[in-house]
Amino acid sequence: MMLMKVFNKGQVVIPAQIRKDMDLQVGDMLDVSIDAKRSCIELKKTELKSAQLAGSLAAYATAKPFPSRRQMHEAFALGMSNET
Repeated sequence: MMLMKVFNKGQVVIPAQIRKDMDLQVGDMLDVSIDAKRSCIELKKTELKSAQLAGSLAAYATAKPFPSRRQMHEAFALGMSNET
């Protein structure tokens, strides 16, 4: 059994031996399943690479200009002020 520590943003580091055994590389995508009854998660390597997701939402932004840095900052600030 290997232990993994949960860090402040909910991040965990997958131990090197597991990464090696699963042939995990930077950018690989993992499908995560939860078994609440057993309090465990299952990681399954998928064939989808993070680079394949780039631009995948472009169809939703047709005829919309990309927001400026200022507009993104304002939208972010507005979103943060609406948190409870």
